[in-house]
Amino acid sequence: MTLILEDAARDTALALSSRWKKPVARVHLLENGLAGLVRLIESTEADRVILASTACVFLVDAEALREQILETGDHVVKLSVARTPVEVYISRREHLSRLLAKAAGHDRGRKGLRETLFNGALHDAIELIGDVPGDILFQNDLMEYYSSNIWVIANCESERFHAALSRLPELADKGAESHIAERGSIRNSWLASGVEVEGEVEDSILFPNVVIRRNALVSRSVVLTGNHIGSGTEIQSALILPFTAEMPRPTPNIGDHCAIGARSSTLKNADFPTQIHDGIAVVGMNADIPNGFKAEAATYIAPGVPATVLRRIKILKKGGSVLRDRFATLPGAGNGSGTMP
Repeated sequence: MTLILEDAARDTALALSSRWKKPVARVHLLENGLAGLVRLIESTEADRVILASTACVFLVDAEALREQILETGDHVVKLSVARTPVEVYISRREHLSRLLAKAAGHDRGRKGLRETLFNGALHDAIELIGDVPGDILFQNDLMEYYSSNIWVIANCESERFHAALSRLPELADKGAESHIAERGSIRNSWLASGVEVEGEVEDSILFPNVVIRRNALVSRSVVLTGNHIGSGTEIQSALILPFTAEMPRPTPNIGDHCAIGARSSTLKNADFPTQIHDGIAVVGMNADIPNGFKAEAATYIAPGVPATVLRRIKILKKGGSVLRDRFATLPGAGNGSGTMP
């Protein structure tokens, strides 16, 4: 198996290449987009090739998948798992190489590789759909990602959880120990490696190297890798995406005395109602949230929005968004909603 990443993800590639105790996949940095992928496919000795997006994570019956692969000839088969279509395509190497080479000849580089490949060339070439028994764990949906993580807290002793856990490869490094300060409090939560908690955490999942400073509260939330939550901040019913930017260790990227999310809400986001709902607040990657900022239920802060913009807003009202593409009040989205130029 080969994990393919574009050249911009070089740091991720390095991390993945040493992640597992026994290598389960080769990590390949792809250059020249679709044309580079064609060269990679042509270089393999495999008779059949499976192209799958990491936007979907699932467990399948291995024997049923093997049978589907062997039945695939000179055509493109899209896979479904338990009758739900997923971004997985199977074809003979020669047929796939010709198909993608033709698509690469028309590619002008205006779209990303994933969109060009899965939403374009492969999708347009589907001839059959093959179904295999299995269980979809996640499929490119923020609310599903949030709810699947929250599900773990209440079901970590369940048969389904242990069945999934048993199929994961062993990590090469278990990571640093997590620390809970004397006045820190953890209730019904899951902590990954390298987490530091000085405040209060309940019904939540904290990914590696998350820091929760004193008097902060994290409740029913999923906080991904590297986020540093400032003193006195409250995060409730929120999904905080990873923080990977360089920053001095003592400096919180989500400042002191902020308030993100609400304990109970059924609101939808005004701009993305099908993607952000049930009152869940979403904060994008590498968020820089200034001290005292407030984001109410079902709000969305896009990746890369500067702290200077959020300081001007001060309060992001229920259902509002702050986006990167422009900065202007959006009708019907509340006084705090805007977009960033």
